[in-house]
Amino acid sequence: MPEEFKFVHAADFHLDDQMEGLAELPAHLKQSIANAPYAAARGVFDLAISEAVDFVLLSGDLLDLEQAGCRASAFLLSQFERLAEKNIRVYWCGGEVDYPDRWPTAVELPKNVQTFSAAAVDELVVERRGKPLATIIASGFDHRRRGIGEFIVEAAAPFPIVMTHGQLDSVVLAAKHVRYWALGGQHKPALVDRSTSWVAYPGTPQARRPEETGAHGCHLVRVDGTGTVRTQFIELDSVRWMPQKLALAESSTPDQIRELLTDRALKLISEHPEQTLLVTWQLSPAGEFNPQLRQHRLQQETLKWLRDEFGRSEQGIWSISLQTDPPAALPASWYEEDTILGDYLRALGRYQGDESIGLALHDYLPRSVQPDAVAEVLRLQGEERTRVLSAAGLMGVEYLTANRDVA
Repeated sequence: MPEEFKFVHAADFHLDDQMEGLAELPAHLKQSIANAPYAAARGVFDLAISEAVDFVLLSGDLLDLEQAGCRASAFLLSQFERLAEKNIRVYWCGGEVDYPDRWPTAVELPKNVQTFSAAAVDELVVERRGKPLATIIASGFDHRRRGIGEFIVEAAAPFPIVMTHGQLDSVVLAAKHVRYWALGGQHKPALVDRSTSWVAYPGTPQARRPEETGAHGCHLVRVDGTGTVRTQFIELDSVRWMPQKLALAESSTPDQIRELLTDRALKLISEHPEQTLLVTWQLSPAGEFNPQLRQHRLQQETLKWLRDEFGRSEQGIWSISLQTDPPAALPASWYEEDTILGDYLRALGRYQGDESIGLALHDYLPRSVQPDAVAEVLRLQGEERTRVLSAAGLMGVEYLTANRDVA
């Protein structure tokens, strides 16, 4: 009868990468956010020890061996040694930046660490007290690898696990005898149950970028005596990107907007008491267009209030930005006005209705700049042109309606 066993699957630590998009981060959050990738990575090894797993699978991009400083290498070495003390084995395949064969020769890895480069596909059987638990077929990242033909798996192999780094076709993956695909190279976690096999990307334990939203961590995998697989995603991130979109009426007052934001902020804090949340707020008004709702001054004042109100502690919300959706349309009567606003909107409408009309943006450049050198950059087309004209329209409306009463 097959043996029961457990393992942790993690990847993409990127210990040398910094957080992005945080230009105005307050002093009291800088240290904890800078340490967040290390805290999350340590959580992977803490989990392995607390669960007394049989082995840990690391599917690449733990650190850039050419760019990372001593801290990242020393950290990883110390974690491997912690697992060695508990007789937990580590299987590490190289990603795009962490070829294990480039590990400094002067610093020997502990004997419990087995590495796999991209030079070949290696196979080994993991045993416990002389009994086989699983077969690991592994190879590091190879940019030429798109299919899975290199990974040959015998049907009789004990619980076959393929470990590699990169984007492979998950539909094709199910056609093999593999029970678990331990993949890396995707920063958002993903787990696909193919009935006879699992295709797993654990993601990065700690997100670094605004687009890497939601929970991050690693996978804890249990295999029982019948070979049945149970997977559990374990959240490890201490800092989480949480974009928020709020619906409201165009007629909302500043006080009503703050009340709405307060309700959502308190809900987020109660749901994530152990984390620092990095929030981008998007307000989505509905109703008759209210230009005052999109005034730059109001948005900046509201953002400052959010930061003062909810961003004073390490476990709370730091508001990165606050923006309001553009209106679906401006009031038709404005285009008919015999005012500067009417003239402006009619001129804008001509540009929006005819893409062949050049914007001639180079006319506004300093004389010291050669127009030919930036001509391609200033040639706006398609969606980009539409966005620029929409933004210019709202900016003009803000200035030209600053003192206008809104019903």
